[in-house]
Amino acid sequence: MKWIFLFCLTTVAGMAQPVQVYTELARLDASGKVLAPETPREILSPALVRNGFTSFQVAITAEKGEHWRLFVGQNPENAVAVTMYRETGQRLEKVELPLEADGPAVLWMDAWTVRGAPVARIKLEPQLEYREDWVIYPIEGRVMEATVGDGLWPAGAEDPVDGIRGFVCSVKPGEGVPSPANSPVTIAGLRYRNARQDLTLAVKAPKEELQKLVGPCEAPRPDDAEWYLRIRDYLFRLR
Repeated sequence: MKWIFLFCLTTVAGMAQPVQVYTELARLDASGKVLAPETPREILSPALVRNGFTSFQVAITAEKGEHWRLFVGQNPENAVAVTMYRETGQRLEKVELPLEADGPAVLWMDAWTVRGAPVARIKLEPQLEYREDWVIYPIEGRVMEATVGDGLWPAGAEDPVDGIRGFVCSVKPGEGVPSPANSPVTIAGLRYRNARQDLTLAVKAPKEELQKLVGPCEAPRPDDAEWYLRIRDYLFRLR
């Protein structure tokens, strides 16, 4: 019984941590609470694609008015290039690290991995100073052999599910509309950019394998907000 109690205590303590990391497809409210899916994917050892971006949401669930500072630790140092954004509605405002603010916030951690990065495990850890203590969210990223094709990613807002279904079902995906350099970064825009990266990997995959993962072209949209990640998992394992 003692080990069950300790397990439960550890789980509750983990849930109460003021910094949590989620996939780019999880749906969060402004306080960092997960709206969907019911059980979001745990981020502990995520795959990182080379010559491309991998994005995460960082939820700071500090009490209203309470101050905090956020750092992102890496080992090796500068293993990836990190750009941080703060979410404001559907827009993302670029911020600099270390970031200081008060109360709850939803941030985006956009990690760029260069083409020639060694295939290895790296530390990529949000580190929060809060209430005179440090809370570290441990992430051991896996730099994969999969390498995104070169290209400029057009602006757009097509859902990743629609993009991969369009590719597999021979429906041309939307090309998006080029945007001015000063146009705002949006949540939908980052998701679209990352899904377009995935399509440069999908051209190397056997069409029948992708069809198995995507399922019937006429099937209704999946209810799971993170359903598309099963496709990305497969693509990131390609060599």
